Amino acid sequence: MSAWFSQRLRERGGALAMQGPWGDCTYADLERLWQAARADLQALALEEPAVFALVGEHEPAAVAWLFALAEAGHAVAPLAGNLAEHPGKLAEVGAQWIVTSTGRAWKLLPRVSEPSAHPAFGALRQQGHAGLVLFSSGTSGRPKVMVQDLTVLLATYAERRLNRLPVLALLGFDHIGGLNTLLGTLAAGATLVVPADRSAAAVAAAMERQRVAVLPASPTFLNLLLVSGEAVTRDLSGLRVITYGTEPMPPGLLQRLRAAFPRVRFIQTFGTSETGIIRTESPDPASTYIRFVDPATEWKVVEDELWLRSRTQVGGYLDARDAVGKFTADGWFRTGDKVELGPAGTLRILGRLGEVINVGGEKLMPAEVESVILGLPLVLDCRVRGEAHALIGQAVVAEVVAAAAADQEQLRAAIRNACRRALAAHKVPTRVSFVDAVSGERLKKIR
Repeated sequence: MSAWFSQRLRERGGALAMQGPWGDCTYADLERLWQAARADLQALALEEPAVFALVGEHEPAAVAWLFALAEAGHAVAPLAGNLAEHPGKLAEVGAQWIVTSTGRAWKLLPRVSEPSAHPAFGALRQQGHAGLVLFSSGTSGRPKVMVQDLTVLLATYAERRLNRLPVLALLGFDHIGGLNTLLGTLAAGATLVVPADRSAAAVAAAMERQRVAVLPASPTFLNLLLVSGEAVTRDLSGLRVITYGTEPMPPGLLQRLRAAFPRVRFIQTFGTSETGIIRTESPDPASTYIRFVDPATEWKVVEDELWLRSRTQVGGYLDARDAVGKFTADGWFRTGDKVELGPAGTLRILGRLGEVINVGGEKLMPAEVESVILGLPLVLDCRVRGEAHALIGQAVVAEVVAAAAADQEQLRAAIRNACRRALAAHKVPTRVSFVDAVSGERLKKIR
C-alpha cells in the first residue's frame, strides 16, 4: 500500500476529496469507506492474491476498493459503466471476484473464474505486488489486455506536492489517463470534481459550481467546449490550467483556446497504457511540440516512430499475440506514433503510423487535414481517412460533425476552400460528408 494515501486521508480529514452526482465526499469519508472495503475483503479469507473486476466510475466506493485491493496485493481490472456491458472483458481477464460500485455503495459478487495462471500475474505474486489490468481503446482493432504493476505505479505519486486546486475528472476510470487524474488529485490533497456526464454542458456546469482550476481533456472535447458556447455562457474564471492529450492538437484550435482562456496555462501531456503517463513540458505556450522531462522514462525515435522505455510499463499482455512487434528484446515499447523532431530535444506527435494516407505516392497524416477543418467555426468534430481509389491508390475523405446551426452546403464549401488555402493539392479532401458522430473511441484514446 502506498503510504501517501494513508497520509493524505489523515492530513486532509474534513477537506473535500471528491464531489459528484452522489454529493460531497471528504477525505475522512474516504478513509471510512476504505476501512469498510478492507473488512469486506478480509472476510473473504483468500489464501492467495486474486483478480478482481472493479466496475464503476470515478466515485468514492470505487476509490476505496482500488486502494483496498492494492494494499492486499490483488490484481484489479477497472471497468467503467455497468456490469452488463462487460461479459467479454470479465472472461478475458479471468476475474475471480467482481465489485460493482455506485456512489458510496458497492456489491461484492462471488467467484466467477478460476485463478489465472498467466505469467504476468505470477511475477506480481512473487514480488508481493498488486496488479492493474487495463484494456487498450481498440481504435486500431481488438482491444489489448495488459497487466501493470500497480504497487510501482502508486509509488510514483508519493512526491506530489500539495496544491489544493480542484480538478475535473473527464477521462475514464478504466483508462490510464483517467486513473492518472484520480491518483494525482488525491496525492496532492485536492478535490476531484466529477460531472454528471461528459457533455460540454454538464462539464461546464460542474466547473462553474466547484470553481474547477485544472481541466484535463482531449482536443476534441476542448473544441466542443468552444463551439457549444458553454465556455462563454458559464463562469469558468476559476480555470488556471488545461492539460491536453490523447490525440494531436491542431495548432489553429490551440490558438482559439488561448484566445478564449487568456489567463489559462496550457500543458500538453503524453502517455500510453503500456508505459504510463510521462511528465512533459512545452517550449512555448503556443507550441504543439513537447519535451519529455520524466526521469523514469527513456525515449528515442526510430524511422519516425516514437519508442519508449519506462519504469511503469506493463509486465505483459494476457494474449501473447498482442506482444508481437510491440516490445523489443531490450524492453523498448514501439508506440506506433509518427513523430517529428524539433529543436532542443522536443518532438511533435503527428498521428498513428497506420493512419498514413498514400495519394498517388504522396503521403500525408490525417491530423494535418483535421487540424485545418477543426479550425473552422461550426465544426464540432471530424475524422479524415484514406479511401481506396482505383487510379491513385487512396483518396482523402473527411467525415464532419457540424453544429446544429450550420448550413451544410456552405460549410462544405468553406472546408474545401480552407483546405485549398492551407494544404498541398493532394491533401485536400475529395469528399466531405456530414455525420452525427465520428468514432466513439476518440474521447477514450490514450495517446
